[in-house]
Amino acid sequence: MAVFIKGNRWYSDHYVDGQRKRKSIGHIDKLTRTEAEKIHKVIVSEIVLGKYNIKPKKKPVLFDKLCEHYLDWAKTNHKAYWRDEQVAKVLLKEFAGKLVTQINSWDVERYKKERKALGRKPGTINRELTVLKRMFNLGFQWELVNSNPVKGVKFMEVPKVPYHTLEDQEFENMYKLASENLKPFLLCAYSTGLRRGELLNLKWESVDFINGYIYVKETKNNEARAIPINEMDLLKEKLIELEDINDGEYVFQYYKDRSLTTLYRDFWRAIKKAGVKSTIHTLRHTFASNLVTRFKEDMITVMELTGHKDIRMLKRYSHTKEEFKKQAISKLGNHIKSLDLDTTIDTSSDTSESHKNSNHLSTIA
Repeated sequence: MAVFIKGNRWYSDHYVDGQRKRKSIGHIDKLTRTEAEKIHKVIVSEIVLGKYNIKPKKKPVLFDKLCEHYLDWAKTNHKAYWRDEQVAKVLLKEFAGKLVTQINSWDVERYKKERKALGRKPGTINRELTVLKRMFNLGFQWELVNSNPVKGVKFMEVPKVPYHTLEDQEFENMYKLASENLKPFLLCAYSTGLRRGELLNLKWESVDFINGYIYVKETKNNEARAIPINEMDLLKEKLIELEDINDGEYVFQYYKDRSLTTLYRDFWRAIKKAGVKSTIHTLRHTFASNLVTRFKEDMITVMELTGHKDIRMLKRYSHTKEEFKKQAISKLGNHIKSLDLDTTIDTSSDTSESHKNSNHLSTIA
């Protein structure tokens, strides 16, 4: 078929390098079939003469090149660029030197299996697959790839377990045994629920001692929020002391001037001395859990303080602790125990009366 109608337009049906092509050539109200066929013949002639505007086939690029382009993009578009760098190093160990056209879904499945065999957690593997998938999606936009091998690959199932939180004594021990540089950082994280990045990017201009607020401007979801600090709050006292000895722009200038390794080193030393199981993010978990579980604050207020947009995520942070569940069941058990469930009900008279009524009905029948 040379020309055909689809919808309200004429289309030319032809072949280019053995591949069937269809091209819109005009509206049916403006072209007759004869005119459409003439245009089709011109297109075929241009193909024969090599004048037809055909995009040359691009030479496949190496995965290394795609990775390089992605990291350039991530440096501009991602706040936590260092995470992309970490994942890219892992992916390059597996796919470096391969053409993007040589990577298929089976290669991705094999990658999952190998990472799991190395003992990597499902959440870690999923984050790596997310970066790989985004790489190929962007590569398609940049016309570096024609398909995404991660598409259709099932991600690992991550078991939903309650987040770990700190007991009062655990935080006390950790704080007392921490370095002097780390103490204000720990107290601020524990008292405000700020994320690590929000703490490191906190500037003195965002700390309002007069009105009693910490303004968080650089956030994960790009929505600023305000955290109140009380007049008699220990945090306010410690921040004022820190400001007196800190000439930098940032509240935690000591760690801002150094690599994250310094922060993690000080934190690891503190929890090791205290014998506490914790991460920096555990302080944020504890903040949310204290507000909801201990002080019974409503979810909306807590969400405004933590910056969560989805209440489902907040519920994972503020899980109900085991002792509270046991107390709830104990209360129900005591209530049930108060019921008179042991006394036997005498139904013999009712049975006798029922028997008489039955005989009476039989007689009538």
